[in-house]
Amino acid sequence: MSTSLWRSRQGRMASCSTCGAGVGPSSSALVSRAHYGRKQASLSAERVAAQAPRRCLLAAAMAGNRANEAPQQRMERQLRESAEVEERVVSIDTEEEFLQALDEAGPKLVVVEVQSERVCETGMDEPEPEIHWKLDAEQEQARRMAKCAAVKHTIQRTARECPDVSFLYLETDGSPEREALVQKLGVKVLPTLQFYRDGKLLWEHKGVMQMEAGVGEGMMYYGDAPTTTSGGEAPSSLVADITSRAGLQQFLGAASDPKVLQVLNVALTSAGPCIKVFPAVVALSRTFKGFATFGRLVGDVNGDTRALIKELNIIEVPTFIFFRAGKEVGRHVGSSRGDLIGQILLQQEREGLSPPPPPVTAKAKPRSRAGMRRGRTAQQ
Repeated sequence: MSTSLWRSRQGRMASCSTCGAGVGPSSSALVSRAHYGRKQASLSAERVAAQAPRRCLLAAAMAGNRANEAPQQRMERQLRESAEVEERVVSIDTEEEFLQALDEAGPKLVVVEVQSERVCETGMDEPEPEIHWKLDAEQEQARRMAKCAAVKHTIQRTARECPDVSFLYLETDGSPEREALVQKLGVKVLPTLQFYRDGKLLWEHKGVMQMEAGVGEGMMYYGDAPTTTSGGEAPSSLVADITSRAGLQQFLGAASDPKVLQVLNVALTSAGPCIKVFPAVVALSRTFKGFATFGRLVGDVNGDTRALIKELNIIEVPTFIFFRAGKEVGRHVGSSRGDLIGQILLQQEREGLSPPPPPVTAKAKPRSRAGMRRGRTAQQ
């Protein structure tokens, strides 16, 4: 078990070398060609897409209830949530416990958090910023540790709300067994977040920078769990998962209306840019209903998908292929959410098609002059 695990880890991470940087015209240049209404739709979609999913269940009603909690109710809820976290997040100390947890999880997604109570690194490729003054060093350390604590709370909250995912926690404390496991996992930056399925490492996020967002992105990409970004629906119900040649033909044949743009997101399992742009794809599938449909082809899932990415002449990922009534009409390479929106709008503008209007938001009622006078009097 352990030998195949570490070999599969190296193979998976090697495939990420094909991740390409985004190319193509900027979204501002593309969107500037459209009228004001299209700009508004683009901005609205970008705002929706930029919201990193952090929950597996919609919690708006829960948040409203918490605002009206009495102190005793709040304390009871916090104790209940702490108990749920202890039950859902399993602490591991040895390689044996780790491998046993993977075996018990089977095909379920496993999220491993490796963290330290004393060390919190950014994970950036460039050297850590040099700090010349002791006070600055202390402030920087406190700021980073606060970020690591926030990440820990995000993972605990996610664990409570995602019962179909297994969560493991490894705290480095200098003990020989734990340090041996850290080395076996290949962790060199603290904190590190790893995602496993079927005993294989799918992806890892190194360092505290953007890790809170990485939790949600990884859960959406690998877990297919309903989130706020997906409107409480499973992402696969909004973005068709294509795992075979027949599945691709079904996706292309499903939209016979040439006014509906078909967007095929070609990705790889462990490609970071693909993971980061996927929440935008899910959000756009909701925003652009009736305007565009979306499918995702993960190219290294099986033999069919590997053959398809060769036939589609995919060089870099993520690549977005645009179809109209099953016929390819354009491509876009890159992980910029704004550029993707701009390219979709451009493809539809060429056909004289306008995007759906942005969602209507509630507006505050204008205050009367008498009311404003009363407010000023009260302030005085």
